[in-house]
Amino acid sequence: MYKETSINIIYAADASVLQEERLFAAAYNLASDRRKQKTDRYCFLKDRCSSLGAELLLRKALGDLGVYEFSFSYGEAGKPYLAGQNGLYFNLSHSGNYILCAVSDHEIGCDIEIIRDTDPHIAKRFFHRNEYEIIASQTTDRAKSELFFRYWTLKESFLKATGLGMQLPLDQFEILLKDEISVIQNVDSRRYSFREYNNIDSCQCAVCTADAPFHADLTMINLEECL
Repeated sequence: MYKETSINIIYAADASVLQEERLFAAAYNLASDRRKQKTDRYCFLKDRCSSLGAELLLRKALGDLGVYEFSFSYGEAGKPYLAGQNGLYFNLSHSGNYILCAVSDHEIGCDIEIIRDTDPHIAKRFFHRNEYEIIASQTTDRAKSELFFRYWTLKESFLKATGLGMQLPLDQFEILLKDEISVIQNVDSRRYSFREYNNIDSCQCAVCTADAPFHADLTMINLEECL
């Protein structure tokens, strides 16, 4: 049954504020043990800040829903879930200094990417043939790059919503860019809904939910105010 989502949250933040030593330490102290371990594996400060910022943004979103204590469980493909919070789902993404967090009462995936110059042959190699042909038909390099990242974020959000992640090859399903974005896929019989956001400079964002449309507008959060 195709229902309306009743929980719709999508927050974004610039994690570079955590590069200040005091703020980094505060975010690290709040992080779960698994997040600390993941953060410690990164070599560069930018990546460590994005890792900590992602969980900090999730804490903000859950706190706004009245959920202040939580732990994680993991699906077969490694997708994290909130343990003991049946009917509440989340997903995280980051690119550059930006992080994205989406929360819903339906399975959800999200992706954020900084739009940059890209080689269309990447799409030829990895995307569905029809997607590549549409990208290749664009008349400027900029238009090709923008369309590439539209497809990329939509495809990533779908992969994450299914829980399969990169276990499903990108050329095994096709995103249709019509008035209502849809997907041709053989993963399951669920109906997937998409929403795009481009109100962050030079970034493309997408959300995919299963069996329900997602209605939230994207809200920018100051991570310093979350500490």
